[in-house]
Parts: sequence; C-alpha cells; structure tokens
Amino acid sequence: MIDDASRSASRGRAAEGVALSTERVAKWLLGLRLVAMSALLVGALLVQSTTDEILPIAPLVRVAGLTYLLSLVWIVFWLLRVPPRLHGALQLSGDLAIIATLVYLTGGPSSPFAFLFLIVLAIGALMFGLRGALTVAGAAFVMYGALVEAVAYGFLKPSRFGPSLPPLGPSALAFQLVVTGAGFAIVALLTSYLAHSLQRAEDRLQGERAASARLFAVSADVLRAVDSGVLAADVDGRVVLANPAAHRILRESGPFEGRPVSSLLPLEGVLWPDVLARLALGSPVRLEGAIVGGAVSVGCTVTALTDGAGTLVGLVVHFRDVTEAREAAKRERLRERMEAVGEMAAGIAHEIRNPLASISGSAQVLGKVPGLGANERKLSHIIVEESRRLSNIIESFLGFARPPDLRREACDIALILDETLTLFANSAEVTSGHRIETHITPHAGPVIADAQQLRQAFYNLARNAIQAMPRGGTMRVEAAPAGGDYVIRWRDGGVGMEPHQIREIFQPFKAFRKGGTGLGLAVVYSIVADHHGDILVDSKPGEGTTFTLRIPLEAA
Repeated sequence: MIDDASRSASRGRAAEGVALSTERVAKWLLGLRLVAMSALLVGALLVQSTTDEILPIAPLVRVAGLTYLLSLVWIVFWLLRVPPRLHGALQLSGDLAIIATLVYLTGGPSSPFAFLFLIVLAIGALMFGLRGALTVAGAAFVMYGALVEAVAYGFLKPSRFGPSLPPLGPSALAFQLVVTGAGFAIVALLTSYLAHSLQRAEDRLQGERAASARLFAVSADVLRAVDSGVLAADVDGRVVLANPAAHRILRESGPFEGRPVSSLLPLEGVLWPDVLARLALGSPVRLEGAIVGGAVSVGCTVTALTDGAGTLVGLVVHFRDVTEAREAAKRERLRERMEAVGEMAAGIAHEIRNPLASISGSAQVLGKVPGLGANERKLSHIIVEESRRLSNIIESFLGFARPPDLRREACDIALILDETLTLFANSAEVTSGHRIETHITPHAGPVIADAQQLRQAFYNLARNAIQAMPRGGTMRVEAAPAGGDYVIRWRDGGVGMEPHQIREIFQPFKAFRKGGTGLGLAVVYSIVADHHGDILVDSKPGEGTTFTLRIPLEAA
C-alpha cells in the first residue's frame, strides 16, 4: 500500500510538472522581488543623478510603493501560516498586477517592461508545473490584451509618463496580441518542461542521496559490528577511517583520522614503507607481530584499494588481537610437553622404584650387622635417608605422570581453601617471620569439583609462596566469585621471577630454588587444567609474585 501511494504521488507530480517545492519558491520570491524592485529603483535614480537625461522616475516610484505594500501583506499572510499553494497563487496574482501597472505607466502597448510577464510565467511553472504555467500565461495575456485594447480604443487614458507615439492600427494591434499570446504560451510550455525535468533530476538526486545514506549507514553498522579492527588509509598511509574495534584492540580512544598507520601499528620487525611498496605490486600483505612497547600481538592483512583503472588510491588494514590465541597455543604446547614428560617420568620411576627399595632394605640390614664402626653405620644411615628422599621424588613423579582420576562431587571451594590454609599455617615450613593474610568470599551454593586435588593444588601454591620468602614476608590470599568463575589471587612478597622463569614456571622439572623438584607448580597447572580453569602469573624480580586462578563454578 505504501509503494502504491508513493507511485500515485509520483504520477501526480509528473502530471502537474511540479519542479520545486511551492513553499520554498514562495519564500524565495518574497526576498527576490524586493531586491529586484529596489535595484531597479536605485539604478534609475543613479542614472538620473549622473546624466542629463530625464527618466520616468515617477512611475517606478509608484510601482515600487505598490510592490512594498503587497510584500508587506504577503509577509503577514506568511506569518499567519496561509497554505503555501494559496500563498504562492496570491503572490503570482499580485506580481501580474504590479507588472500590468508598470506596463501601463510606461507606455502601454509600447512599454519596454512587457517582458516581465515572462518571469512570472517561469515562476508559475516552478511552483505549479504545466497547469500553473498555462494558467499564469492565460491571466497575463488577458491582462495585457485588455490593457492594450483599452488604451488603443480610448477606454483607458494613456499614461502621461509614457512616450508619445501614434496609436497602433487594428491590424498591427491584432498582430502584436497574437505574437504576445503565442510567446506567452511557448514560454509557459518550455518553462514547465524545464521545471518537470528539474523535478525529475531532483527526485533522482534525492533517491541517490537516500541510497547513499542507506549504504553508508549499512557500511557503518557493518564496521561497528565487526569484531576485528579495520583501518582505511590513503596512498601515503594516513588513516581516513577506523572502526570502534580498532580503538578497542589498540587501546586508544583519540581520533585516528590523519595519523599514519605506522604510528598506530608499530609492529616489531615491520617497516611500513616496505609494506606499501609491496602493496603496490597488487597482492595482499599478511603480517603478524607484537606492537612495539605494548603487550598486544596482532595479525594483519593489508589490502590495496584501486580505482577503475587499477591505480592504487589507498589501502585497508584488517587486523585482530592474537594475544589470547598465542597464549592458548602456548598453553597447548605446555600441556603436550607435560604429557610427554609425564609419560617419560612414569617409565623412569617404574624402573627405579624396585631397585631403590632393594638398596634401602639392604642398607638397613647392613646397618644392623654387629661389629660395624661408627663411620660405617653413619654411611648406612645416609644411604637409607637418601633412598627415602629419592623414593619421595619418585612418588611425586608418579603422581604427576599418572594423576588419579577426578572424583567430582559437590564441594565448597572457599571452605576447602580456608581449611588448607589453616592446616598449612601450622606446618613447620611457616616460621615466625611469615604472615598469612586471607580474604575469602564464599560462592553461592556447592559446585562440582575434586576436593582432594584442589587441596593439593592450594597446598602446593602455599608452599611455593613461603619458599619464595626465605627471610620471611607476607602471603596474601584473596578469593571471590567473579562471573561464572571463582577467582583466587595468591600474592607473596618474595624474590620474584625473571621473564624467562615465568615462561617456564609450569614446566615439570624446572626448579628455580635449591632442593626443588620442579613438580609442585606443574601439578597445580595440571589440576587447574583438569577443572577447565586457567592460571596466570605476574611477577617482577624483587617485587614478589602473584598467581591468579580461575576455576569455573559448575553448579551441583
């Protein structure tokens, strides 16, 4: 129904030849009329004052007064919100009267101002189309013909301001009226055709503007919805367009327009002039690297923008944050490495365990043989103790290599954490120089997890934190639900770690303290991973270390 109404309205406008908005033309006509009449009057006064020629100023003054008076009336009508079409018709009628008055005062049939009727015809075509132009042409012809015949046949006294010319004969008068009428009709047809063409052009322009606006809106919506960053730049590499994702990924809120791409994406090992040179060859350029001075790694695809002739006119940089993907790949490599090392550890432990038990038993028997000296008994005791220590290490290997299956059951992670820390606080590893601070917020309802393995993970983290503070310090544990996870932050004021140590901290057998096996944190990582959680490390040398655990809250 809406399309039918639109087509009907378009056919109506085409039939009438409406070229421009009646309201707009009527508004402009108010001002243009005053300007034209004032210019004509001032010009005549200037000519009169600078030459000796006597000009008919009096009729111009009278017509100007009539024009100003009618303009004032039309302005009042405008303020009273008279309908635009009626207002325009009144203005055209007034203009015909003004021009007819001017023609009469300046000579009637011989007046040089009869051409002004044509201007009113053109305006009528603009305001009302073909029908309006023909109506104005008919009214103008009737007024002009009546005026000329009234003067010619003595019904109207010639104006004293006009030139003294002999009256026209009947044939000449009829010929002048026929030519004038034909001229009015031709001008009406031509102006209405031009007005109709102008209206069609304006309709097409409006349609193209609307289509362009819709296309721009859709393009803007697409750019806003894209999760990857998009930068459009000119041939010099200066940005002309950027989507919100680009601001989010690059962590900048200021305007990007006008800035070089090289300053927004300063990738390590990438020279953007070389990229632009390669782009001129026509093939897309793919890049990946970390942003200089930042913690964000991005993957980029740079594509050339060309015109119809294939000339390079700009470029588009499509990029995304691959930091998380890199971290995920790193975690996957670590998991695979831990599995491989675990299998190897299981094989080694199996081969060593039985011989070690034999060595320990034999040493104990030898230690009880009568007649042994003090040194021999001491050596036997060392063999037994070292065998036990090695056996404990092997047990740890086996625990890492072949962890028991998860026994998922309803439990309270906050309560498990609190009990583990209470137990650890009373262990021999915590000295008087250590302080343990806790701030544990319980989660709502029980969750499904392996309570025993979580206790082991928490106990290992506590031991790691205390061992990182050999001279004493504070271990602070904060835990609270966050979204769908239970987040635990484990902070110590210990010696901290170097960047290469952070990268290797969860790898088995990577011990960074004397006497360590390098399995405690590897077991923690394995337990957290089995619970589909995540663990991150933040540490600086001399400033301590923070472990952040995220364990999903799987409702019981």
